Amino acid sequence: MWVGSISSPEELDSLLKISYTEDGDSIPSIFSLGFNIERYDDSLSESEFCYKSDKLIGKLLEGFSFDDVIISNVYDLLGSELTNEYNAVILLYNFYYEGSNKKAIINGNNLEFLCTVKYM
Repeated sequence: MWVGSISSPEELDSLLKISYTEDGDSIPSIFSLGFNIERYDDSLSESEFCYKSDKLIGKLLEGFSFDDVIISNVYDLLGSELTNEYNAVILLYNFYYEGSNKKAIINGNNLEFLCTVKYM
């Protein structure tokens, strides 16, 4: 689970956009490069831009797939409130982030890795 302060929904889409070469090889997203993620299954990811920033984890995760389980598990790790307000969430399912880079500023947008939790 990553959270961020992103300037617009279009900017979030731009950060997550995976491109392909003429040969069909994948070009990682700017998000992937910022966190040194080699590869993840884009079809097993969700992201959301919120027009109002919030610190409440439940508000930020409301409406995501498996949100009741994810929210409960994140509460167990972090509590119900974050120290900062965020307006974007990125979830990668079936993915365990082991990178050392927990925060990144990408194109002027602040992103932070919070945790990994089970959703099933």
